[in-house]
Amino acid sequence: MEVMIRCSSCTVPRFLTKLRFVIVIFQILLILLCLEAAIGQSLEHRLQRQGPERENEENIVSHSCIHDQIIEQRRRPGRKVYSVTPQVYKEYDITKPLFRKGRALLGVSKSSEQRKVAKQPIRIYLNYDAVGHSPDRDCRRVGDIVKVSFNIKLLGEPPATSLPRSPSCNSHGEPPIFGDCWYNCTLDDISGEDKKRRLHKALGQTADWFRRALSVEPVKGNLRLSGYSACGQDGGVQLPREYVEDGVADADLVLLVTTRPTTGNTLAWAVACERDQWGRAIAGHVNVAPRHLTAEAETLLSATLIHEVMHVLGFDPHAFAHFRDERKRRRSQVTEQIMDEKLGRIVTRVVLPRVVMHSRYHYGAFSENFTGLELEDGGGRGTSGSHWEKRLLMNEIMTGSVDTRSVVSKMTLALLEDSGWYQANYSMADRLDWGRNQGTEFIISPCNLWKGAYHCNTTQLSGCTYNREAEGYCPIVSYSGDLPQWARYFPQANKGGQSSLADYCTYFVAYSDGSCTDTNSARAPDRMLGEVRGSSSRCMASSLVRTGFVRGSATQGNGCYQHRLLWMVCGNYVRKAGGPIQFSGFNGELNCPAYHELCSTGPVLGSGHCPNSCSFNGDCVDGRCNCFVGFHGHDCSKRTCPSNCNGHGNCLSSGVCKCKNGYTGIDCSTAICDEQCSLHGGVCDNGVCEFRCSDYAGYTCQNSSMLSSSLLVCKNVLESDISGQHCAPSEPSILQQLEEVVVMPNYHRLFPGGARKLFNFFGSSYCDAAAKRLACWISIQKCDNDGDDRLRVCYSACESYNLACGASLDCSDQTLFSSEEEGEGQCTGSGEMKLSLVDRVLSIFFLSNNSWKGMSVKNRQL
Repeated sequence: MEVMIRCSSCTVPRFLTKLRFVIVIFQILLILLCLEAAIGQSLEHRLQRQGPERENEENIVSHSCIHDQIIEQRRRPGRKVYSVTPQVYKEYDITKPLFRKGRALLGVSKSSEQRKVAKQPIRIYLNYDAVGHSPDRDCRRVGDIVKVSFNIKLLGEPPATSLPRSPSCNSHGEPPIFGDCWYNCTLDDISGEDKKRRLHKALGQTADWFRRALSVEPVKGNLRLSGYSACGQDGGVQLPREYVEDGVADADLVLLVTTRPTTGNTLAWAVACERDQWGRAIAGHVNVAPRHLTAEAETLLSATLIHEVMHVLGFDPHAFAHFRDERKRRRSQVTEQIMDEKLGRIVTRVVLPRVVMHSRYHYGAFSENFTGLELEDGGGRGTSGSHWEKRLLMNEIMTGSVDTRSVVSKMTLALLEDSGWYQANYSMADRLDWGRNQGTEFIISPCNLWKGAYHCNTTQLSGCTYNREAEGYCPIVSYSGDLPQWARYFPQANKGGQSSLADYCTYFVAYSDGSCTDTNSARAPDRMLGEVRGSSSRCMASSLVRTGFVRGSATQGNGCYQHRLLWMVCGNYVRKAGGPIQFSGFNGELNCPAYHELCSTGPVLGSGHCPNSCSFNGDCVDGRCNCFVGFHGHDCSKRTCPSNCNGHGNCLSSGVCKCKNGYTGIDCSTAICDEQCSLHGGVCDNGVCEFRCSDYAGYTCQNSSMLSSSLLVCKNVLESDISGQHCAPSEPSILQQLEEVVVMPNYHRLFPGGARKLFNFFGSSYCDAAAKRLACWISIQKCDNDGDDRLRVCYSACESYNLACGASLDCSDQTLFSSEEEGEGQCTGSGEMKLSLVDRVLSIFFLSNNSWKGMSVKNRQL
């Protein structure tokens, strides 16, 4: 039986009013006895009691950044992992911070007018509350068995099949396994006070480095998190409730820190978990393995943490989809994937404007044949596509392996600036020697065609490393199986270089005692060979030997010589081109390198170079500047207002657009979304609030039937739509946490408090059920037919909730609810509810006391 309840201008008899008053008094008396405690805690207690008993029956692949080959190498004297040059920044003055409670669901006020604010040094807030507090993930005692997201990558991809039960694992174990495994804790895996101090120091230095390196449009007032997605991987981290309610003061990014054990050579990993309306990460999860919090690993850990936070900030294929151009619209292209005939395989290249520009000046590649900088295609899941190609950038910090000599290049800072979220301070970049001034052919050709120290093909001869800082050998490995066709540089199909990430290229690697810059590497024969080691010495080809002595090898060898003193001789005899030279008292000769190899720090000015380097406001191709938007002139040195600010701003005398309220971008052409867009998990694109499931890391559109087994509170709600798909975390433990951290708080906000809660509870489960359904629909939304866009909650579902609970939720808020015209197939949930006879009678009483005129809701009797 169906009952349609309509109300246009209802008139209720006087005796019904008296009856309602008596019922209210009766309800209050009953609640005072016991019922308030029962209803207030039942669902939450069930969640806490039953949640931990659920087992994760699947091996879920986590997208943590796991380094394939973290190689301990001896640190070069005088080389810093990253620059620490102090800079003074002007304090950003917030005269009157915006401070509002109720960010999660109710009480969200309209955003104030947004003004264009100059970018300020990024403020990273570190939260350590979760350190050591996860009973099933953190090691507290020796012998504890905890769950670890296990991800060791060897040559090629491991099989994607999952085991029926989580296997055991250990810190250095093999074979490769994906998903969760059980880990037996050792003393090294426990975060004691000493390790916690090291953790605070290392992460504090990392946050300070980024404050100097990057600026961002500062958050006005408190940074508030929506709470609609649980944060992180490997079990995740609960978002503190006060972050959702009140926000975090003086912060542009919140990093939630854990110290859970890892496997293999993984020091740390990190992932972004929440973004603002422009797609910028505003929250992330960073995990540091306790066994690596030692004095010996301090330098390596510093580089690794910078690497991992780079991923949170935007060096991640998942973040590429959010990148903004100068107009603050989603970039149409960040990467291109093509079949490269020269390399013999499909490659992915970053084609962002500043990345290409700084790459040209690094490599000296001004030809139109260079179109973008390659991403890594090796290393398997978690490395491929999310790091620079090691063959081309070697010890750059964002390649797939990090060591103590890793450096931050301008290309990495340029990628973050090309995101549209940050302004980079390029003085924080280190000098990257690998590939410097090698030209376009170095980038686009296979490495067996490289010249000089960048290529070797025999283990019989020594040579100089690429930067001439050490004498080295040529490591050639014979593998048990054949290498890929494109990596066969030798007649034997199984022979190649030692690094799969570097495409099995063969190049000179430093001897353990071969450093020319380290005086501790001095050897007995040095004096006889005329060699001197020190900070001004470099490796050069040499057959020199003192008169009266015989060199050990008849073939030309190498040696370490003080190049700054030699240039007085080399420069006079062979000028800047380099060449052989002889010395009195020595037999043999020294082969001087070209001048620019040792004494020039800037790019080699040759064919294709542009005037004034295009002022670094444009791309230099074959001697001509292609200026970026907003710049013009033969050297791109002049500013201009694009399209005269499109009528949405004023063009200042400096050539910069000052946009009117509601518009942004270099040409004021992009509309701004209301703040509620980000509050409800949306991403803004030219005034349109988009709700994509893929905008959340770790979230996918999944069949409702697959989700229900991992749910408790929302199980029955989703089972009512068993044929559809919902946007939810892929990892069951995160999905369960979503119910506890997001669904339940929303349920408690939706289920009215005070006298209204007492009134609704007595004799009626209608409001309770409506609040529960709405809380689930808001947190776990349906996907559209294309399988990516999240569908807003149905307008009718909001109306139904208001009708049931006597609430006044704003159903016209289209960042959260659909329009009234959209059908239930185009949104999440429905307005249908099953009512008992008592429910229907009480609904009539509710309607008489509210201003819902002309509203209808369909009800079905059991």
